[in-house]
Amino acid sequence: MIIANPLYDTVFKRLMENEQTARFIVSTLLDIPVVSIEVKSQEVTYVEDEQSKLQAVALRLYRLDFVATIRTGKNEYTKVLIEVQKALKLTNLQRFRNYVAEQYKRKDIVGNKENILPIIAIYILGFELPEISTACVRVNKNYFDAVHKIVLDVKSHFIERVMHDCVVVQTRKIEKELYLTNLDKLLSVFEQDYFVDEKTTKYYHHSIDDDNIRQIIDILHYCASDVNERKRIEAEHEAWETYQELLESAEKDNLQTIVRERAEKEAALAEKDVALAEKEAALVEKEAALAVIAEKDAIIARERTEKEALLAEIARLKQ
Repeated sequence: MIIANPLYDTVFKRLMENEQTARFIVSTLLDIPVVSIEVKSQEVTYVEDEQSKLQAVALRLYRLDFVATIRTGKNEYTKVLIEVQKALKLTNLQRFRNYVAEQYKRKDIVGNKENILPIIAIYILGFELPEISTACVRVNKNYFDAVHKIVLDVKSHFIERVMHDCVVVQTRKIEKELYLTNLDKLLSVFEQDYFVDEKTTKYYHHSIDDDNIRQIIDILHYCASDVNERKRIEAEHEAWETYQELLESAEKDNLQTIVRERAEKEAALAEKDVALAEKEAALVEKEAALAVIAEKDAIIARERTEKEALLAEIARLKQ
C-alpha cells in the first residue's frame, strides 16, 4: 500500500488529530498507559530571526500540546503536558529548546485550580544522532541521593515541574524487519525507506495485524491518494528544499567569512613575526657592534695600562 511520509507536517497533523491514534502513538512511545488525552493547540508559524539571511522563509514548526491523564500505578493517575515535536533537520534544535522553555509557563486546571503540569517531550527526528545507535530512546528522571549513594523512590512536586522526561525517535535507525511489539509496529510507520518519489510517499511492506496500525495506515494512505493532500505535501517538500538550500548557502557564506578572517589573522601574525624577527636581528647586530666597541675599549685600556706601566718603569730606572 502507498502511504504518505508521516515526517511531513501535513501528514503528521492528520495522524495526531485523531484521538485514538494520538493516544496509541503517545502511550506506545512512552510505554505508559494513557487514560485520556486532549489536544491543547495545533501548529505554529515560525519565521527565522529578522537579522538572519533566511528572514524571507516562513516555515511551520509543527508541534502538538497534549494534556494527558496517565496511570502511574494501581489506582494512581496524574495529569501531564506532553509535547510532540518533529524535525527533518538538526537545525530545529534551538527551536525545540525555546519552545519547551515556553511550555514551563503553561498551566492547567487540576482539582478546580490552576496548576503547573510536569512535561514529557517526544521528539521525532529525520536525522541521526551518531552517538546513539537505537531507533527509540526513553530518558527518565532518577532521584539519586548523592550523600548516601542510593536511588530515591520518591517524587518531588518541585523537581517534576522544572525538569522533564523525553522520548527520542530516530527514523533513520529503525530496523526494517523488526515487527514484533507495538513499538516495532509503530516505528515501522516512520521508516525512511521504500520511497516511490522524493521522500513524500512510500510503499508500506509489512502485513498489518493490529487495528491501531491499520487505522494509522489508512490515514497515511488517504494523505497519499487525496489530490489536495498531495498538493500540500509537495508544497511543504518544496519549502523544506528551499529552506535547506538557503541555509546551506548561509552556512557556506559564513564558512567563507571565517576562512577569510582566519587567513587575514594569520597574515597579520606572520607580518608581526617578520617585524619581530627583524627587530631581534637588529638587536643582535647592535649587541655585536657593542661587543666590538667593548673589545676595542678593552684593548685601548690594556695598551694604556701597559704604557703607563712602561713609563713608570722608565722613571724608576732614571732615579
